[in-house]
Amino acid sequence: MKNIVLTRIDDRLLHGQVVVSWIPYLKINEIIIVDDEYAKDEFMATIIKDAAPDNLAVQVLAVNEAADYLGNYDDGSRVLILSRYIENISELIELNVPINKVNIGGLGNTPGRKRFLNSIHLSDDELNILKDLKKKNIEVEIKMLPNDKALFVE
Repeated sequence: MKNIVLTRIDDRLLHGQVVVSWIPYLKINEIIIVDDEYAKDEFMATIIKDAAPDNLAVQVLAVNEAADYLGNYDDGSRVLILSRYIENISELIELNVPINKVNIGGLGNTPGRKRFLNSIHLSDDELNILKDLKKKNIEVEIKMLPNDKALFVE
């Protein structure tokens, strides 16, 4: 099993806060973007990979592919999972990917979502998924940067 150091839900995926703060703080050397749409879109996958520092391995995988890949042997990599969608992370967990903590970054205001906290917007369904994760003893934190105080979804 791969060493998953952080699982983050952020609709901006691989952006400044992640590259400048989270990656060095956690000593990440591999990123898995979990996104069914982008996994099929070679152009978007290339843009995402090009946004990463040169020393990082980056893959853009569909949920099922990511579950299979993360189940491979531990090669010493420190993996950051990024996804735009809460549902993707919930599916990974249902596929037995051992995620014990989910970090929420930015989730923008889209139709069906309402402001939950600062730049975090959630639909009722998304909030229920997060509460279900909590019931499964998976910690759900809202934390933009590594040194910020975490707020927890209860």
